[in-house]
Amino acid sequence: MNLPLLASGLIIIAFIILFTLNRISRKSKKLQKIWDRVKTGDTRSSIRVLKALIIKEGGTIDLHFLLAECYRREGNCQEAIAEFRLCLDIHKKAHLAIEREIREGLLECFILLKRDDEALKELFELVKLDPMNTKYLFKIAKIFYLKGILEHAITYLDRTLKADPTHGESLFYLGMIMFHANQDREAVGYLTKTVQHNPKNYRAYYYLGMLYKKGSEFAQAIICFQAAQMSPKYKIRAFFQKGNCFKEMNEMKNAIIEYKKGIAGAAKKDNTLLLALKYALAGAYETNGKLVEAIAQWEDIYSNDESYRDVIQKLEKYHALRTDDNIKDFIVSSASIFEGMYLDIVNELGYDILEVNHIKTSITNIIASPRQTVIRNFRRQRVFIKLYRDAVSLGLETLKNLAEEAKSRKCVKAICISPENFKPEAGEFTSGRQIELIGGNKLTKLLKKIKGEP
Repeated sequence: MNLPLLASGLIIIAFIILFTLNRISRKSKKLQKIWDRVKTGDTRSSIRVLKALIIKEGGTIDLHFLLAECYRREGNCQEAIAEFRLCLDIHKKAHLAIEREIREGLLECFILLKRDDEALKELFELVKLDPMNTKYLFKIAKIFYLKGILEHAITYLDRTLKADPTHGESLFYLGMIMFHANQDREAVGYLTKTVQHNPKNYRAYYYLGMLYKKGSEFAQAIICFQAAQMSPKYKIRAFFQKGNCFKEMNEMKNAIIEYKKGIAGAAKKDNTLLLALKYALAGAYETNGKLVEAIAQWEDIYSNDESYRDVIQKLEKYHALRTDDNIKDFIVSSASIFEGMYLDIVNELGYDILEVNHIKTSITNIIASPRQTVIRNFRRQRVFIKLYRDAVSLGLETLKNLAEEAKSRKCVKAICISPENFKPEAGEFTSGRQIELIGGNKLTKLLKKIKGEP
């Protein structure tokens, strides 16, 4: 054995290995320095260096990867995509670039460019690399959801939840799919779990409130809408829906408060919602008999959109109130002024007041008798007069109650006075009974006569 020759050979081999390792190490350190600069945002100068290195050393996978990252961070997605694809075409060992990061870079670019099909392809490849990665699985599900391919969306949402049962966004999207499919029970279940795992998902609270409202669980719905108000995006809509809940519960005062809050907070860009709030507020006022306030809202809506729903019909219906100050005073005047009005009304009808009882600000009961100077023989007869100040069209039930009240007070006659015309059924009920109806146009004429107006 030639030992000197063997020794020389081993020395040469060792030198080559050391030289190669040193070169690789120096190259790796150089690439790492460039990568560190890219991470700090120094992309412009890094691009110049990388392009020069590619010309000098050839396009290695690491150089193309770093160049792609520079373009991606600058928002130049088209150039980034071209470089990332070159990385995938180069089948050589890399020091920095790994397949997962390359495909994640491509994915981000495709999403920014809204190229969903290509984004899906990259996601499928990423899932192959990491089958239990909830980030990848959920992104696939969301793309299918936005494309309206709900069957596939549900499949990947389920896969996401298998990987992480507390994944709030997956629970939320399953809830929304069930919501739109009218699968209310399932939707409530998913959305409830959503807010349990993520109490700041205000959108989930809003739609949970909508589901409870749909099921007439108004108290629970109001709690959810209250939570949804924390979101600037859902705040005004939450006020609107809370008002609707209170309206369904016949709590008109609370409904009015919520509608007013919504109107006060709505911006000009929320014009559609603002009109809906004003219309709802007008409806609440109308139900409460506060027609002056209701008309103010309808007129405001009309000035913004003349064709909005039935606003024209509403304004036409209450045209008399809008133009007749007498009816308006009857409805909205203070207690002291109204006292003078009902005294004049009773006097004009030919009666003397025996007793007055204000049930509430909108309802007054009066016991009266014919004036002695008019009908001497009927001095002891009693007449029951009921005045309603709310502009609500009264019907059969009101008249039945009126008849019972008159009877219980031993009155031979009853008179019902209202700023609105009575329903046809009310007129039919009074036929053959000692009940007189003075409403709407008839009250207008009576008030004008009292004032001496033509």
